[in-house]
Amino acid sequence: MTVLQALVLGITQGVTEFLPISSDGHLILIPALFGWDRFGLGFDVVLHAATLLATIAYFRRDVWNLIRAVFSRGEERARDRRLAWFIAAATVPSVIVALALEGSVEKVALLPMTAQVAITAGFLLVTAFCLLGAEWYAQRSSVSVGTAEDVPLLKALAIGFAQGFAVAPGLSRSGTTIAAGVALGIKRDEAARFSFLLSLPIVFAATSKKVLLDVIVGGEALPPLVPLVVGLVTTALVGYAAIALLLPYVRKHSLVAFGIYTAIVGTAILTSTFLF
Repeated sequence: MTVLQALVLGITQGVTEFLPISSDGHLILIPALFGWDRFGLGFDVVLHAATLLATIAYFRRDVWNLIRAVFSRGEERARDRRLAWFIAAATVPSVIVALALEGSVEKVALLPMTAQVAITAGFLLVTAFCLLGAEWYAQRSSVSVGTAEDVPLLKALAIGFAQGFAVAPGLSRSGTTIAAGVALGIKRDEAARFSFLLSLPIVFAATSKKVLLDVIVGGEALPPLVPLVVGLVTTALVGYAAIALLLPYVRKHSLVAFGIYTAIVGTAILTSTFLF
């Protein structure tokens, strides 16, 4: 892996992990577009660790408040404590669904690149359907939840359930969870905030699993030090910026632009795959 490849993939991961357009999907499409070999599981771990760091850094006050609330009995932290336990509860269906689909996703990774690209394109269309469908439905219902702290348990569980399906390449994690939140009557920016906070436990668990089982025990090779550091730093910085740009954007604008983007990319890839 070269420094340029690490830089491009770091930017790709940082942007697409948080914008609702699928990071896993773009990390398949970008190497295929440039004719690069896949970067390997070791580098994948580095990229996901970097996005985890970006999320924690941006939401550091929220994370600290949630941690303190869990160990507090005072009423002044009741709302934060409620949110912390609801995030923990919503992580359970995420893990169950993700584990149920893990075998199928691993089989996709063994397919020829052309097949992986076609499958990714198909799931990009599913992402588009989720984003556009959520906006269509939200326009026909009233907003009932103002902040992430006010999300009811059943809605939190539903968002967690949606998150589990995002292990499929091309099906955006932030896209499915934000769309689910919007469809359930949560304001877009608070749905995004809940989505990113909800991502912390499962991304931490998945990254830890890959580090322990695949890198340490399995001996999965890591890229050279310089590309590794470039990928890590680039992903973290770009990811932080992506969150900072997305939250105010969705406060004033709908998810339609992201839905149109994923629909165009998915349709273009499938059309070129089957025609050429």
